[in-house]
Amino acid sequence: MYQKLKAEIKEIIEIVKQCPESLQEKCFELLLENYLSAYNSRNGDEKKTIPLVTEDKEPAMVKPNSNDSSEEKTTEDVTSEEITMKDCHVRVKRFLDNNGITIDQINYLYYKEDEAIKPLYDSLNSTSMAECQIRLALLTAFENSFTDPNGEMSFNCEDIRTKCIAMKCYNGSNFTAYFKNNSNLWDNWPEKYDKGLNIVLSNEGKKELAKVLLDLAKDE
Repeated sequence: MYQKLKAEIKEIIEIVKQCPESLQEKCFELLLENYLSAYNSRNGDEKKTIPLVTEDKEPAMVKPNSNDSSEEKTTEDVTSEEITMKDCHVRVKRFLDNNGITIDQINYLYYKEDEAIKPLYDSLNSTSMAECQIRLALLTAFENSFTDPNGEMSFNCEDIRTKCIAMKCYNGSNFTAYFKNNSNLWDNWPEKYDKGLNIVLSNEGKKELAKVLLDLAKDE
């Protein structure tokens, strides 16, 4: 569903661009809600819906990517694609060493597929929409560092928007505000929101990422 949803989001964004700026956010939410409703009706997903995370501390979210991987990959497939230090850019190796994160902990949270790393964790260990969004951004930046030629930890906000929607932790009214409120975690947060800009983690952002990785891997 994730790839199909990502393509649909792009189409919706193009439609929304034709609306007056003051109505774009509401138009986006209505179109998205209509699409998800139609999708669930066609596929009978009402009983499978993951509980919506709210600011009122509801149950922690489950990340659908892990379900997808369990359906497509056997346990043997996952263990045969373990991540090694050779897969890490020197900057990633330094990050892991400086923060006391072992390769075993990374393999507890990820597996390797086509030179990219994919998540195995099924929870972000938070019931707050704001915290889930920020954690998802940090983790995505870490995952992207494995395919970036310079090992840079960065993410695109629109990719995070799509992931938040898929994981049902999306708050359209406060999406950009959550990033702005945590601007110390980013090296290049712009004065005006830029959909095409890749946001790079600051030193503080990398420290926070390390905390998130260690928190998710604490049962390893």
